[in-house]
Amino acid sequence: MPHNRGTRRKPRYVGLVSYKGHIRWVGTHPSIAAYKQAEHERLIELREEVDLAEGHRTPTVMEFAGAVVYPNGRITMSWPEGQRAQKETERRASTLRRMREGLKPLVRDFRDRQLDSFKRQEALTWALPQGSHVQQSVRQFFNHTLDRDLIPQNVFTHLGVRKRTRRIDRPDFQVISDEQYERLRRCARASRIDSYGLILEGIILTIGEAAMRPGEIFALNHSDVDFAAGLIHVRRQLDLASGVTGWPKDDEPRDIAMTPKLHRHLQIMPGLSPEILFPTPRGRYMRRSTWSAHWHSVRAAAQMPGLEFYELRHRAIQWMIDPPTTAASTWTSRQQPHRRPPRRRISRLQHIHKARRASGPRPHTTRHQRLPTTRTKPPTPAARTGDLGVSRCAKESRDRCNRTAIRSYHPKATHSTDRPTKARKMRTF
Repeated sequence: MPHNRGTRRKPRYVGLVSYKGHIRWVGTHPSIAAYKQAEHERLIELREEVDLAEGHRTPTVMEFAGAVVYPNGRITMSWPEGQRAQKETERRASTLRRMREGLKPLVRDFRDRQLDSFKRQEALTWALPQGSHVQQSVRQFFNHTLDRDLIPQNVFTHLGVRKRTRRIDRPDFQVISDEQYERLRRCARASRIDSYGLILEGIILTIGEAAMRPGEIFALNHSDVDFAAGLIHVRRQLDLASGVTGWPKDDEPRDIAMTPKLHRHLQIMPGLSPEILFPTPRGRYMRRSTWSAHWHSVRAAAQMPGLEFYELRHRAIQWMIDPPTTAASTWTSRQQPHRRPPRRRISRLQHIHKARRASGPRPHTTRHQRLPTTRTKPPTPAARTGDLGVSRCAKESRDRCNRTAIRSYHPKATHSTDRPTKARKMRTF
């Protein structure tokens, strides 16, 4: 209601309007009708101003991530759903889990902070003690806010943290020997008293002979193996954490040639599942926890407790680079390369075994791994015959005859030089 600051004969109506906690002065008006009109106009202006300010308000970390913090400390979020991705098939489920796990420390510490309130010094102080996994997720999170024009710049970039050294680049990295490889096969077969030991041996043979990834191995079905053509069709990949199958790496299916050893073993391996090639003892898809238990018993029995399962793939790649026999070289020539060839890994493994290759015969290489050779210029006919003087005289006599014939046919033709070389193009004046 308006307030009359004047008298009954000369009123002066004043008052305020409010909207979402914001207040605006209406003014002084001589009549109640004029005051009502001014009050309506001030209220419209106040609503537009408040709504426009809220539309451009920078959201907080929890709001942009869509995070919910439960009383027991559990955090769930919808980020990075709806954000830009490089692949057409969007991100994998494992990638989403990893990004959300890395962002949880930021949500836990700065849940109510606005995105544009972080400074560079504060970002360095908080991010440097964190792991590379957390730094990568936080940097990607603020890159997404930068794409939405919510912040002027990303202060969590260029932290100066050294990247983790790859396994093959470490000075103590060594490819397992043939004796260790055979020992793992024997221990895998003897780890079970039933026929399931043949399946464990088949898994080791598949990664050690065909260089397949673990997720691709456990996603194989019986229909993916073509014994007549000797090929394995890689069409899917299994997420060992969730058990969901998806596209293989780079979203590109491929075919892999089987070695004779792997071909014979897959034919004698028992089929515990009508669909899955390497199932669990109960006939289901392998999960990370189940395979870790089997692999730990195998590597412990082989006296290699620190061996990672993925290192067998490095052994297979090195075996393709430096095959021990001609038969193996014939098999490697049939191998289909991956969508993204492991050039750095191949160069590293070649460096490790450089001395062994230099001492023995030259290894057979495939067309994808053949090193460029220096081509020499073929010898001239005079060098082959060994008579340089006769060849030079014959050439000079031939050039002299050509010049004489040209002058007789074109009397006005001139040449820029009379050196005993090939006749140049003439100009007629």
